Amino acid sequence: MGKRLMLILIMFWACVLLISSSAVSGNGGVAIQHGPEKVLTSPGYQVGTTHYDYQTSGPTGNRIVKDAFGGIHVCWMNSIDEWTGNRWVYYSFRDEAGDWRWPDVGTQVNTTQGAGYTNMDVFSDGRAAITYHSLGNDLYTVVAIDVLRGFGSFTEYDVPDTIGEDTHSIWPYVAVDRQDRIHITAHEYAYFEPMRFIYTRSNDGGLTWTPPQLVDTLDGCECGIVVASSVDDKVAIVYADETVDPDVYNDIYYVESPDGITWDWTNKVNVTGYYTNPAVDSMVAYFDIDAVYDNDGNLHIVWVGTHWSWTQGWLIHSYLMHWSEATGITEIAEHPQWEFPDCRTGSWNLSFAKLSIGCDSQNNLFVIATRFDNQDCSAGGYANGEIYGSASADGGLTWGEIVNLTNSPTPGCLPGECDSDHWSSLAETADDSLYILYINDKDAGGIPLSEGVDTENPVMYYAVHKGTLLPTGVNEAKEVEPTAFALMQNHPNPFNATTEISYQLATDGPVKLEIFNLLGEKVETVVDEKQTRGEKSVIWDASGFSSGTYFCRLTAGDLSQIGRMTLLR
Repeated sequence: MGKRLMLILIMFWACVLLISSSAVSGNGGVAIQHGPEKVLTSPGYQVGTTHYDYQTSGPTGNRIVKDAFGGIHVCWMNSIDEWTGNRWVYYSFRDEAGDWRWPDVGTQVNTTQGAGYTNMDVFSDGRAAITYHSLGNDLYTVVAIDVLRGFGSFTEYDVPDTIGEDTHSIWPYVAVDRQDRIHITAHEYAYFEPMRFIYTRSNDGGLTWTPPQLVDTLDGCECGIVVASSVDDKVAIVYADETVDPDVYNDIYYVESPDGITWDWTNKVNVTGYYTNPAVDSMVAYFDIDAVYDNDGNLHIVWVGTHWSWTQGWLIHSYLMHWSEATGITEIAEHPQWEFPDCRTGSWNLSFAKLSIGCDSQNNLFVIATRFDNQDCSAGGYANGEIYGSASADGGLTWGEIVNLTNSPTPGCLPGECDSDHWSSLAETADDSLYILYINDKDAGGIPLSEGVDTENPVMYYAVHKGTLLPTGVNEAKEVEPTAFALMQNHPNPFNATTEISYQLATDGPVKLEIFNLLGEKVETVVDEKQTRGEKSVIWDASGFSSGTYFCRLTAGDLSQIGRMTLLR
């Protein structure tokens, strides 16, 4: 570990001194825009593409995050030109003004080909922390941290992922708590065998890590996530594991730290208590799970449930289920079964799959999931997915009608013409809208499992008004007024030589307005003084600089925002 830590420190300080980007397309992956001739009827904005439709093996986790300043961060596994090999992690950022930093394509995060199965969270200052695994090199489990909010210049840190000298752990999930500690869970690299499920934490932004701890041993299932509270220091690890029969993932467990540091690994809470009786069909939990803390610090867990038959095996009839300490187990929705040969769901999916949960400031809860139906089947024999959602206004005790949010059926579709909406992720934080990232699979089924054919698939961002899902009669509280601290878009933009930068300050105090180039190098400090609160503006004279993209960073106390400017000469 000494040599590894020294290498990490060297890499870190090199990044601090040079602020050189590891996310430049020249490192390997080159994003591809989805051509205008392609069929696309599913809703939203395309942030990029991928040939690797399959985004997670187990829980979908968080691939979209809304930060405290109103920005939207997204990440995904991107395979370019073909799904085999050539696999990269990509990132994009939408600022509070609604502008995407890398429209339609995103920017590369990792430095070595072969990375994927990514999740993310953000620090209190809005910088992204993206985790993934990278086979074929010495990194395995990795976390990449942006140098600035929405900047796209990532430093990779090697996360300790073995207990002793045994097998590496991959399939990581990440949560950043309100103290900016990074919590990561990962799963031992062992298919269809008992795999160790481990946890580690960094208190210093990825420089050093606690020794990996064994959470539990799972029966061949990458079924564990980690989630942090935004109102206190609680952190929970939630996972699915067998109780009776080793071939059935039939109970949901969690272990919770009250302070993000102290863990009692013997205090595992079984929230479902399902029991498999060989004589009857029994309710069991599948490995699609998610969790969120509400604004009172209460943990909410959701999962896909089904029935296990000792004569028929898994039954496709599935349920979306919810649990909190206050409500116990409640049912969100159910979906009828059908026979496999008729139209396969594929990719280890039940008829509900890949669910996510989020919460707004009024503690309304929102759940989305992919739902498959045998009335909407591709020509290849796989069900096209649709993203459905439901909401609860009473802490999960009761749930509203489940609603089709993407509504893009393409029955009988040929490869390249399908709209199978799948592998969705819902931002934990909702406001007037729910923020969703999903894959618009152009041929249903998971290509890594030889389901369907290889297609170029749009990666979609979709904002849905929360009133679409809230039960009738719920009075939605007005959106909280945005902070008076704001950096406006410079005008004109693009500009030639000079441009006006306007901003608003919430309080009196020291203010900095700095300009950076694409490499993250500071090229000029425009403002560095104490200012009174209110609206301000300054002219930046860029006549001495070459054409290109520049970033301005406004800092006032603990608040910071970044804007993008284009100089054309």
